[in-house]
Amino acid sequence: MSGSGERGAAVVEFVLVAVVALTLALATAQFALFLYERNVVMGALAEGARVGAAYGRGAGAGERAAATLVREAVGGRVAGTVRIRGRAEGDLVVLDAAGELPSFVPGVPGLPVRMTASMHREERLCTGGCPARPAG
Repeated sequence: MSGSGERGAAVVEFVLVAVVALTLALATAQFALFLYERNVVMGALAEGARVGAAYGRGAGAGERAAATLVREAVGGRVAGTVRIRGRAEGDLVVLDAAGELPSFVPGVPGLPVRMTASMHREERLCTGGCPARPAG
């Protein structure tokens, strides 16, 4: 029989280990979510730059495409905190994203993000002049 000084020790040990295990699990899940959301935003910027650089399109079309991709992939919570802006710089279409990826763990601050993607406009790639843009 164990001594009276060890009574309830198993419960205390369980609580201590459970708190540490839960903290590690939440930290790992939050880190994975930050990485996923960051990759979605970067992929959306690249795709938006590609759309904006397409023949007859512009930075505004790329901005709308990127914002739609972010909203559809990770939802309005992230889309509402990350602002995507498009602009033309010479022969480039450039999209910038700036904001904060929100945390789902209480007390953990969001992850600030600042990314840029660019692509050359297709018109620049046409040698000898581009064909007339098809109607539609």
